[in-house]
Amino acid sequence: MLIAALAALLLQQSAGTIAWDTPVTPDPEAPAQAAQPVSTVPDWAKADPYGWERSQCSPMIRKDVSMEACQVRVRTDLAAALGERLPGGLAPDGIEGCRQVSDGKGGYETSCALVQRTLAATAAPVAEICEERPTRTASGVVAFGRECRPATGATTTEGLSFRLGGD
Repeated sequence: MLIAALAALLLQQSAGTIAWDTPVTPDPEAPAQAAQPVSTVPDWAKADPYGWERSQCSPMIRKDVSMEACQVRVRTDLAAALGERLPGGLAPDGIEGCRQVSDGKGGYETSCALVQRTLAATAAPVAEICEERPTRTASGVVAFGRECRPATGATTTEGLSFRLGGD
């Protein structure tokens, strides 16, 4: 029975005819179109290239890739997609050691200068001994006054200290 069903299926197939289309010949007068490179940068990224860089170089997205390598990749893609419209701060070449700093007008500019770091001059607090003592005023009212004097010969120690006896 199985053989009969298989034979019936094979007999039902008819020999089809093959129709070939005529090949299309290029028109010699038509200008050749240059192939446009396919950009992986979406349209919203072209409108906000800084946002695109932040989204692509987020630590959650880039994982083990270094920040510098990610910025080079993203900025190269943006340069290819935007061409001359690329903002100066996103130029892909020479970004090592460069950073964006405030321009004082509410915007940012790229600076490749070394960061100047200076320690602020701090003065250590002067050790003093303060005591609150009651004093009697002329009207007989007791008022408390605070008297502070410099601690001469006092040693300052870091942290909490306890005297456990003796001097």
